[in-house]
Amino acid sequence: MTAFQRARSEEQRTVRRQSILQTAATMLDEMPVAALSLNELSRRVGLAKSNVLRYFESREAVLLDLLDHAAAELLAEIDEALQSNVDPSAPPHSRAQSMASALATSFATHPMLCELLSAQAGVLERNVSIEVATRYKQGARDSLVGLATLLQRLLPELKEERSARAASMIIILVGALWTHSHPAPAVLAAYDADPSLAFMHVPFAEALEQTVATFLVGMLIEGAHTP
Repeated sequence: MTAFQRARSEEQRTVRRQSILQTAATMLDEMPVAALSLNELSRRVGLAKSNVLRYFESREAVLLDLLDHAAAELLAEIDEALQSNVDPSAPPHSRAQSMASALATSFATHPMLCELLSAQAGVLERNVSIEVATRYKQGARDSLVGLATLLQRLLPELKEERSARAASMIIILVGALWTHSHPAPAVLAAYDADPSLAFMHVPFAEALEQTVATFLVGMLIEGAHTP
């Protein structure tokens, strides 16, 4: 482990924070959130745990910051994916289906983000200060507003309020479906041992596309029957 040298300037602090975040991202390529410990993160960064805590107040604060950055990056990709895959002249239900397909593909290619979303409410938000929680929620709000704007642009029939609800529900669905589609080894073994259980192992992208499409179409129907 290298001897700790205090970062004197804001630029140095930013570089060190980025190093910690990048190391955490690399670890999430190898393990789930539950297995990522602050001790191992500190070891890989090359700093004592107490020194890592100079930059982030907890393991959860590191991961929330990482989630915030990952969500912002994906939003730009979703914008491109929707523009490329959704025909704005198609009927509303067809546009909803195309949007669901593009969204499912985009999220499926970002497993780290999905893993973090699956742990957000139940784990990551449980060991942080009000300051960290507020900063994270403000970033999450901006990402949700951005996603809602993209949805409304290609599916204007939803209107602003339903677009916002749809954006929030999509994020909830991503986290929930990721958890259920990536069960523990013992559960996977149970599925292999008893074929009658196989239907309970849902493929993530397929399930996300189906549920998002169903939800968006339902919102369209609700809007058509609500003044």
